[in-house]
Amino acid sequence: MVHALNQTHSLLRSGGGLVNVHDLPAPHVIEIHGREVIQKAGWLMDKDDFENERAALNALAQVVSDHRFNLEDEQDFIYNIYIDELNEFYEWLAEWWSSAFLPDGISQRLAELIEHADPPTKIVLKVPARMTKLRAV
Repeated sequence: MVHALNQTHSLLRSGGGLVNVHDLPAPHVIEIHGREVIQKAGWLMDKDDFENERAALNALAQVVSDHRFNLEDEQDFIYNIYIDELNEFYEWLAEWWSSAFLPDGISQRLAELIEHADPPTKIVLKVPARMTKLRAV
């Protein structure tokens, strides 16, 4: 990632801006949204312990330390991913996030919450992310 940021730096004029958005290395909360009630099921974990997300944070810190960019601002936020059904959730995970896993207890709780929730229900994955604004030196 440092290499990519250095290549980006070479494309920018001095003072040019770069906005980087990436997920944070933290388990993602899973909620069930029913008609009137929101219930937390637990966390989606990562077998690789969010290694890619940590590498992204470290790469940003490295190019600022190397005085390639100045850090102007950063802001943490949460974005939501909405899924209609449990099978769709598992299919999405298999296709887009192969290192994600649900501990057995969370899978069971998720299924129970969906079964007892007032329809319509949605599975909501709350993803912590960070937007970082850099300025080329």
